[in-house]
Amino acid sequence: MLSSFANLVSHLRKVILFRFSIGFVDNIVAKYVATVVGWYAVSRPFFDRKNESFNGMSKNDLIQEYYNSGRMMFKLAEALGRLALAGRELTRLSGFTTRVDTLLSVLGDLDSGSYERTMISDKKNVEANGLIPLQGELRPGAGELVIRDNVIRFEGVPLVTPNGDVLIDSLDFEVPSGRNVLVCGPNGCGKSSLFRVLGELWPLFGGRLTKPAKGKLFYVPQRPYMTLGTLRDQVIYPDRSIDMIRKGFTDGDLEEMLEKVQLSHILVREGGWNAVQDWMDVLSGGEKQRIAMARLFYHKPQFAILDECTSAVSVDVEGKI
Repeated sequence: MLSSFANLVSHLRKVILFRFSIGFVDNIVAKYVATVVGWYAVSRPFFDRKNESFNGMSKNDLIQEYYNSGRMMFKLAEALGRLALAGRELTRLSGFTTRVDTLLSVLGDLDSGSYERTMISDKKNVEANGLIPLQGELRPGAGELVIRDNVIRFEGVPLVTPNGDVLIDSLDFEVPSGRNVLVCGPNGCGKSSLFRVLGELWPLFGGRLTKPAKGKLFYVPQRPYMTLGTLRDQVIYPDRSIDMIRKGFTDGDLEEMLEKVQLSHILVREGGWNAVQDWMDVLSGGEKQRIAMARLFYHKPQFAILDECTSAVSVDVEGKI
């Protein structure tokens, strides 16, 4: 662990030094030094008395010519500066492209059932992290998925990460509809992994999982997603307006849901249900969490998974919700 920390510190120092060097070149050399050199190069012909091009010109003409030359030089310097800054943007684009390519590669491996253990590579690390190495009889899709209303039941289901490590060898529990269950534990113990298996984001490696259909399970995260669209779209997400009408809901019903989470004031503040904003920036963290709770009241699922969904909400509002 100390060796890994020392490597991290060394890497960060190199990154900081590299960013400082690039920033110095961009802000000092590219902006100021290049401008001073450019003005010097432009002014030299005007101070050369042997230059026959300017001998017959009046002072006004000389000033106008100097001004025009300076403007052209300045535009050229701006263009060169943009080219220099484009290198930084291309570097960022290269990083994003690499991440997307890695994601597509991993998704391809998951689709083919090929698991490469890149994070936990040897037995020593597996034991140090409290993980169980992948067993030969465990394979993606080996478990049985049963769709049934009003119950969530795990029977001998292992929690296995995409890189092939077993977090829990065999999990057994049952939650009937209407029962409240608190799942707690330290970071990395498998709480989110349980929800990923339940939401079918991770494949079943064994056992039997009984759960309602996807539309009857609702997940409320700590950082809810705000979609592009109107204020109405934020409450009914992932439904559309036509889905809301088909279900028999009206704008008055949605306003009652906002009142339950003490958020009805944003209707006036933002200009009504048809207002379109960048909701990720317009709404505060607590408002976004309350919008997510209003979605829960709108969809009325059989089961709701609340993952620290009121961490940014005041205690009194949290209690009322």
